[in-house]
Amino acid sequence: MNDNILTFWLPIAFSPLISVVSIFISNWLGRKSESRKYQLETTDAAYNNYYIPLMKILVSANESNLTYYWFIAVLYGAPEPVKSSSDFLKQLLNTNLQYLPSQLIRKIPKYNVATSGAQLFFGDDGYRENYRHNLITASDLFDEIIEISLREASLTAKRLGYPDIAKPILESFLDAEKTIYNFPRYLPEIYQKSSPNTFVGKNAPFY
Repeated sequence: MNDNILTFWLPIAFSPLISVVSIFISNWLGRKSESRKYQLETTDAAYNNYYIPLMKILVSANESNLTYYWFIAVLYGAPEPVKSSSDFLKQLLNTNLQYLPSQLIRKIPKYNVATSGAQLFFGDDGYRENYRHNLITASDLFDEIIEISLREASLTAKRLGYPDIAKPILESFLDAEKTIYNFPRYLPEIYQKSSPNTFVGKNAPFY
């Protein structure tokens, strides 16, 4: 008799519990799936909004000129109308903060300050030596940011199933550190006394 009662009541007693657990598991799996989808969408957005534009700019340059000086500082010290205060890396970083890993975020404030100071190094009447340290710091941070970004781009591409185009770009960037045209990297030796005063003709600086 007792066995019959248990057989009758157990399904009734546990049926609501099973339903609740089933609903919980279903909701949990649904949220997990949505979270995974959101993470992939965010990762894809980071790749296309920050890493791809950065790599396009890097591959547009001569492999021996992959430095802060040739990409940015050379325009700070250029004659008019070439002279420019634009810094592509600063703009790219600051417009994509929501996508960047923490190791890059920590470097951005320092880079912003250093590159702004580096611009002041190039005066109309010559170098302003009290800003040289800004130029050196900006150049060092530029190298660190580019290397971190390319390594992250490589990992991100693998997560998304894209070709790893960052790897050969990183190799070229690291090789550029060894070329004679980039010593010192923040200001090539041939321009230590004065910046190039012409960008066209037979005396144009090396590119």
